[in-house]
Amino acid sequence: MHWQNYSFSLEQKAVEQAGDQGAGVESIITAIEGEDPARVTMSDGDRELAGALLEFIRKIIRSGNAALTAKRFISICLQMAPDVMGLTQMAAARQLGVTRSALSKVGIQLAEEMSLGHARWRKGEQTRRTFREAQLRAITAGTHVSFIRKKNRLQKEAAKKQVG
Repeated sequence: MHWQNYSFSLEQKAVEQAGDQGAGVESIITAIEGEDPARVTMSDGDRELAGALLEFIRKIIRSGNAALTAKRFISICLQMAPDVMGLTQMAAARQLGVTRSALSKVGIQLAEEMSLGHARWRKGEQTRRTFREAQLRAITAGTHVSFIRKKNRLQKEAAKKQVG
């Protein structure tokens, strides 16, 4: 079956965006079924599912930016099936070499882009607002943890210079 014979708008939209004449959808189908899609009569549901999967993958991938693509993929996994990952958000972030908050931010942005709703690991919107306001107050007062860490780091560096 050739791509031009597919009559599903989702698949056609994905192909138009990819500019690959359906090769991506056909390769997904081949990988799933282990057969050449040109020789197999596929059900409408299989073609629609393959098109939706390809569209989903395209929404996650950020061309030329493997690090962001990895963060987006891990974020979506944590959003939709955290038990399957077997990792906390903190452990996943550590393995990616980023902070938990950086991974969380990517996850929140991706969830909003894809209208996925609220993940169970995320703080509620009111909690996020309250926390943000507290952080801003600490910055204004000069008591934010980043100021304390910087002060401690500078003191350690000065002590090393005096010893050395």
